[in-house]
Amino acid sequence: MEKIEFVQICKENEAICEIAKELWVPFIKEVNEHDGKIPNEAKISDGLKKRIDIQGKRKDMHFEILFLNDTPVAIAMFAIDLGTVYGLLEKGYGTVMGFYIHPQYRRMGLGKKFWFHIEDTLRADGALNFYICPDSVTGVPFWAKMGFEDSGLIDPDENKPIYTKQLKNSIIH
Repeated sequence: MEKIEFVQICKENEAICEIAKELWVPFIKEVNEHDGKIPNEAKISDGLKKRIDIQGKRKDMHFEILFLNDTPVAIAMFAIDLGTVYGLLEKGYGTVMGFYIHPQYRRMGLGKKFWFHIEDTLRADGALNFYICPDSVTGVPFWAKMGFEDSGLIDPDENKPIYTKQLKNSIIH
């Protein structure tokens, strides 16, 4: 029987922070390599620490690990965007700032389950629309399957297309 659990990362839990690092570092390396960049593991770890340090400061910011039968297999950071993506979108969109399924656990439906959890969580936080700036290699195909469409806009920070999704109903998965 499949047991799925979503665990919030917090800096007070050193064990969960170490698990987060084991998933986050390969995620950032994979995305950087897709973009032709050489990742620096120390810099990745510093960035992760900063992301963990801000957890708990807002109720609508989440950084979670998906456990499958007590094995950590995925990580995601998601929140309500309080900005406007340089005036390109309205305030209040739900966004995913990082999403990674360990390669050994891909194509098992876990990404879809994690996305439904994220969508339900951010909907409860007030999001009616979502955006993401996906990696072109693994991200775009996945997010398109989840109902995201290319908005025709480009995120000036990442120089990546902005994909959006509007909720059509209030059904919780």
